Amino acid sequence: MTDPWAAKIAQFVIQALELDVDSGELASEIVPLKRDAEAGISALELASSIGPTPFLVYHYDISLNREALDTDLATLEKAATLDTPGPRVVAHAIAGDSAFILATTPSIQRAMTGKATASPPSPGEQKRARTRLPNRLGDTLREANTLAGQWLAAIDAARAQGQTELTRQEAALALQVLDEGSVQNLLRALNVLLASARHTAAESLK
Repeated sequence: MTDPWAAKIAQFVIQALELDVDSGELASEIVPLKRDAEAGISALELASSIGPTPFLVYHYDISLNREALDTDLATLEKAATLDTPGPRVVAHAIAGDSAFILATTPSIQRAMTGKATASPPSPGEQKRARTRLPNRLGDTLREANTLAGQWLAAIDAARAQGQTELTRQEAALALQVLDEGSVQNLLRALNVLLASARHTAAESLK
């Protein structure tokens, strides 16, 4: 079935990012995550100078409901102000009865805007991080593992009932996971800890 929103979304993305691509070709790359009469969400990944760049596109039929657009814009802008996890607005536009929000992850937005990276920690900050953060990281990992199990049980039950669309919150999480930078530090930390633990275990056996 042809996605009636794909062409409109492609044209919006091309204008928002000033892309020199064919709208029909770009439309074929758009992945619908949720489609309702009043609003929907799509995913799109583009190649860029900073590597694979994931986006979410929220779209709305404001002739049916303008409130959803205003609510989502306010929520995303507040998240950016508070620097909380979640999508960041790259662009938004209204064209007739259609409205769009283009969003990406915080790390991609920083790379796109050229925001400077943080400076290396001082010796005092290093000591505090190595003595205080491991316990917090362990607690967070245990909580994340529990939450993942609860979500998997819910998603398995939903799929068994024929429900395959992502919720708005799940789509935002999917965008975060698509961005390598959003979990890069966690994966590297786990690799460092595992390598150190294996080395310690090997040394103890000698």
